[in-house]
Amino acid sequence: MRNTLYVEESLIHESMPRLLGDDWRDWLSYAEDDRREAHIAFERGSWREACFHAQQACEKLLKAYLIKRGIFISTYDLGILSDEVARYVKEVKELISELKQLTKHYFTARYPNTARRLGVRYDENVASRCIQIMEKLWNMLRSRVLC
Repeated sequence: MRNTLYVEESLIHESMPRLLGDDWRDWLSYAEDDRREAHIAFERGSWREACFHAQQACEKLLKAYLIKRGIFISTYDLGILSDEVARYVKEVKELISELKQLTKHYFTARYPNTARRLGVRYDENVASRCIQIMEKLWNMLRSRVLC
């Protein structure tokens, strides 16, 4: 097993379980599944689900990139993940504020009353924006994960 660096809430530490060198492939595969599900949900008008899967696709893609570099960050926060990726892929800096906005769909799409309490109304425009952000990150980062 390879020694893997774990980052949690800006603290870097060694932790178990350690990841294998090719675990990034599973994260990328799951990211691809979520990306596909985001598009399917959008096509059927399931706006909330489209946003959730867009957030998940971004989270898993960012983690795949970091895991390939030997870094695991235990968070769903796309701001934290994209900040770390931007250390290696400068273009990701352009997306950080948009990705931070996408993070809320991890909660609001999954937990009852959270969307209402946070003022999120799911509609076609919101879902379309989530898909657009996901695709920007996808176009910027996926090929770099595969390198």
